[in-house]
Amino acid sequence: MQTRIIESTINRRIDDTRGSLDFANKMLQDAHQNILNLKHQQVTIYEKIATIFLLESPQNDNKQIQALVTQLQELFIKLNTSSQELEQLTLESLNKVSDTLSKIDTLTIEKVMLLEHDPNYVSLFNLLKNQEENIENETLAFNESQKEFSQKLAQYYRNSCYNYLIKRRFGQQDYRGFWIFRNLDAWAARYVNFTENYKNQRILESLIKESQNRYDNKKESYQLTLQQKEQKEQEVEDKLKLPVLRDQLAQKQRILAGYQEQKAQIYQNLNETQLGKGNQFYEIAHQLAEVMRQQSISSLEHLTRQTKSKEDDLLLQDLTGIERQIRKLEGMLPSLKQNCEAIEQTYNRFNQVFFIFKQNNIPSGFYEYNLSPSSLNQLLDKLLNKAVFPETIAHAIIANRMKINRNRSSSGSSGWSVGWGNSTTTSSSSYRRSPSGGFSSRSSSSSKGSGFSSTSSSGGGGFKTTDSF
Repeated sequence: MQTRIIESTINRRIDDTRGSLDFANKMLQDAHQNILNLKHQQVTIYEKIATIFLLESPQNDNKQIQALVTQLQELFIKLNTSSQELEQLTLESLNKVSDTLSKIDTLTIEKVMLLEHDPNYVSLFNLLKNQEENIENETLAFNESQKEFSQKLAQYYRNSCYNYLIKRRFGQQDYRGFWIFRNLDAWAARYVNFTENYKNQRILESLIKESQNRYDNKKESYQLTLQQKEQKEQEVEDKLKLPVLRDQLAQKQRILAGYQEQKAQIYQNLNETQLGKGNQFYEIAHQLAEVMRQQSISSLEHLTRQTKSKEDDLLLQDLTGIERQIRKLEGMLPSLKQNCEAIEQTYNRFNQVFFIFKQNNIPSGFYEYNLSPSSLNQLLDKLLNKAVFPETIAHAIIANRMKINRNRSSSGSSGWSVGWGNSTTTSSSSYRRSPSGGFSSRSSSSSKGSGFSSTSSSGGGGFKTTDSF
């Protein structure tokens, strides 16, 4: 059997054992995970039972549980008291807001009456009303004229010949140029009717400016009248102290909004607590669930019988079933762990055999083994018995090692030797061909123990080699 076959067989055993070890570890991990899941279900069931018990809050003789029930009842009382206090504060604040609004309404009426009896204000009011109508009309006319003038001016700006003459300052006092250019400019001016168009452009630009000024003046006059009117109104409001009342109203409205927000929050907390929800209820329920986890099954049965709900009785049955499953899984853990350790030891033993074999089989190309596949498997099977050491198996395989002779003739004459233990085997062969062939050969080999050596030489070919190990 060749060395590579033995190594492949051992590696296959290593891989198979590795697969068995992975499977065993997975079974152990699954058992641990199932226990964790079941314990999580237990916690959930305890919290549900605690929630049902707190919502009904029956009397019981357990001081810890009764203390938590009393804590929940005190929470209800606190929330109800806070809700009532905020209701009263909200009502008082709402009355203050209403009183301030009433004062503002009364003073606003007085303000209007004072302004109506002020001739200057009435005059400003009527003037402002007329100006509002005028500014609206003027705005429409201004927008239309601006649009029309802009469209007409755009025609001048797009004419390249006309704009060339503008840049040349044609027709202006500072216009300069040689006679030939002046003649060309004059010809271009006649072509685009420059004089008439230039005059029209200046008229359009002046119209745009005039329209803008007229619009700005009317708008400024309107703003001035509006400012005077508002100043009159502000003077009357300051006299009646309306700004002070408005500031007081804004402050009272903020206080009212704060009370309303607090009241809504308290009402939400109270409603959630009554339904078995909310952070405060969850905190008490969690504490009660921890206390119930410390109780025996008989004590829990006694507690669940005190409630009217049947749901907690069913939950208690589920809890008992889960407890049995946990005990069953926990009872399996030692054997699962022991199985993993045993497989891991076997895996390590196979690896050790492979390592020892590799270390004592160098170079592997010089050896083969007088072993059948069944014999090799029988040796490897003994690793499953912890009484046999990996070194023993490795040495038992190596004990069947044979040396391979490297000197073999193509004509069939060869010499080889095999060493077993301390035995010595020698053989030699020689042959000579006719002188005309120019070739002679001699080979010899000897071995003793685990040593090997060979020599060969040829005369006619002029080639000589020596191998030793």
